[in-house]
Amino acid sequence: MKRREILKTAGCVLFLPALESFGQNRSAPEHVAEQAGAKRLFCVSMGYGFFTDVLPQIDGADYTFSEHMEPLKKHREHFTLYSKMKFGGDHVRDHKCFVGNTTTNPDSLDQIVADHIGHLTRVRNVVTFISHAHHHIVASWRNRLPVMPIQSTRVLFETLFAKTDRKTQERLLAHKKSVLDGSLEEAKSLLTRVSDRDRQRLEEYFAALRESEQELNKSIEWLSNPRQDVEFPVAPQFENNFLASDVDKKRFLENPRQIQRGIAFDMIYKAFRFDITRVVNFYMTGLDNDHHLTTHNVPKSEEARTSLTKYDSSFFSLLSNFYNKLASTKSEYGETLMDETVTIATGNNSVSQTRGPHNGNEIPVFVAGGKFANHGGHLIRKGETTCDIYLSILQKFGIQRDQFGNSRQIIQL
Repeated sequence: MKRREILKTAGCVLFLPALESFGQNRSAPEHVAEQAGAKRLFCVSMGYGFFTDVLPQIDGADYTFSEHMEPLKKHREHFTLYSKMKFGGDHVRDHKCFVGNTTTNPDSLDQIVADHIGHLTRVRNVVTFISHAHHHIVASWRNRLPVMPIQSTRVLFETLFAKTDRKTQERLLAHKKSVLDGSLEEAKSLLTRVSDRDRQRLEEYFAALRESEQELNKSIEWLSNPRQDVEFPVAPQFENNFLASDVDKKRFLENPRQIQRGIAFDMIYKAFRFDITRVVNFYMTGLDNDHHLTTHNVPKSEEARTSLTKYDSSFFSLLSNFYNKLASTKSEYGETLMDETVTIATGNNSVSQTRGPHNGNEIPVFVAGGKFANHGGHLIRKGETTCDIYLSILQKFGIQRDQFGNSRQIIQL
């Protein structure tokens, strides 16, 4: 592992609340208006995948919503459903949804976009994970290294909104600067005593230190900017006619993990609203301890299939609630946050009666926001790779690339 890769990644792994102030003074609205229309990216993924047997089977603009998708009906014009796509995931790789393959892709989708727009906000990007105990907790990658996620709503709140007195921040930043300066001087002293090969490695090390120094200078600049006062979110209430019975409400909408997820969604919305960050990767797995077992029982149990539609519908409640907030909030540039925010919701794999759990062959992807042309419709892209969507989204951010993972083509979104 190269020193430069370790150092460049450390800035995201060691994510200090109120101190990872990657950014520069906000550009004027006129400048931003000249940039690509997409200004924010929200990647959210379900580790166990969606139950694809109950998703719409007919494509086109007048496709019929499945009953369990009822919470999303009012936002039909805001999103496109792509289905029967291929990811190649399984139980082991289900968390690599937005990176495709770390062999060919050193960075996940969110990190590439953060490299492009992360400097515009105080917090470069956010990676978070909320679920029950699970060993696949990393969904974001930078320089082939995993970016460790925030796993607590309290820590997430402190990272985004907590205020630290200026003297404390100045002292900590000064300490960080002295460590960087010391590392630079120590490395320089070695230049005259090492081989040509080691000298090349030291040059890479210097480059990484210079990048760290630039990020530190941006952090210092943000000290003078006032922070937004935000109260910790209250427990959200979800409207879902598919889960109308008291039993279903209690199990799927009012359980502690669903509430915790709803609180995280609200924090992400507020972070976008107050322009604290513009890139978020949110990974989640089971809603409760039975969720995983239910996916394995789908091939043999009608009860499990019915139960899984309810698990999925609880997730659609989260999405609908989030879409409500984006669509009803005007940005400072005259559009809604929905117009300016690209949301990608997908399962890292899928579940079906014939293929069973954790298969990567019939993946649905919900792409919302960005005022894309296909919104309102359902597109079946059988066997095509989800990386085609991700490559096409990168272009919407003005990022020109020929390949992302196993992508084969740019598609019209």
